[in-house]
Formats: sequence, structure tokens, C-alpha cells
Amino acid sequence: MAKIFYSYNHKTILNLYALLAAGAILTILPFSLLPYAGMACLLVGFIAAYIYRYRNRHDDFMRFHTTYAIRTMWWSTLILLIGVFLFGCILFFNGNLTAINALMAQAEKGVIANKADIGVMQAQFIYANKSLIILTGAITLLPCPLYILARTIKGAAMVKKRAET
Repeated sequence: MAKIFYSYNHKTILNLYALLAAGAILTILPFSLLPYAGMACLLVGFIAAYIYRYRNRHDDFMRFHTTYAIRTMWWSTLILLIGVFLFGCILFFNGNLTAINALMAQAEKGVIANKADIGVMQAQFIYANKSLIILTGAITLLPCPLYILARTIKGAAMVKKRAET
């Protein structure tokens, strides 16, 4: 097996890909603050890619990989926006909206809902549509972090291949 030499730029790009991959994984996990930490990792990685690309604008290797990471983030944002739109449409057209309709009927009578009423309505809506929310979320929202993971793995493989030569 050949020895692999990683330069500073190789390590920097691998760290950038690791940060993006960690962010994608954390956004999937449904535990408390982990999705927020994942979004922070993705945002920091996105900003870092722009900074590295600017600082190393004459280095073709760094420019290629930072542009690759930036494109990954922009395409994943588009995928996420489409997913959120589809999620909302599917939930609106196929979900049980009785809790929302009841609150709207009260509003039409002039009764203004307070925070507690809205919280109760939200809990009723989630309870009535739990399986639909989980299934629709998996179908429409999961492609975004999976796309980021696939692209970061491919990018890291390209770095490794370049380091071997």
C-alpha cells in the first residue's frame, strides 16, 4: 500500500468536507439541539469555503474543491426549498386540518386566539397528522442532507486520490 501524503491544503479541504458532512448528519438527528448544531456546522462550512476560495484564488486545487463545496451547498439549498414546498403542499392537501379549521372558525367569530390556544391547536394538529408528517418529511426533506453527504464523500475521495499521486 502506497503512503499517502496530505499537504496543508489537502487537510484543510478534508476538514471542510468533514464539517459539511457532520452538519448534514446532525441535521437528520431528532434530538433537541443537534439539528441546530448541524445547521451551524453547515453555515460555518459554507462561509469557510468562500473564505478559503478567496484566500487561495491562485491555487487550482483549493479553488476547485472550495467551488465544489459551495456548489454543493447552493444545490442542497435548492433541494431543501423544493422539499419544504412539497412537504407543505402534501400536508395541506392530505392532512387532517380540523384543529386549524376550528381555530379559524373562532377567529371568524371575532375570538382572538391566545398563545395557549395556538399551542393546543398545534399539538392537536401534530397528533392527528403524526404518521403523515414523519413519512412526508422523510420523503421530501431527507434528500437534502443525503445529497450533502454524498457530495462530501465524493469530494473527500477526490482529495485522497490526488494525495496518492
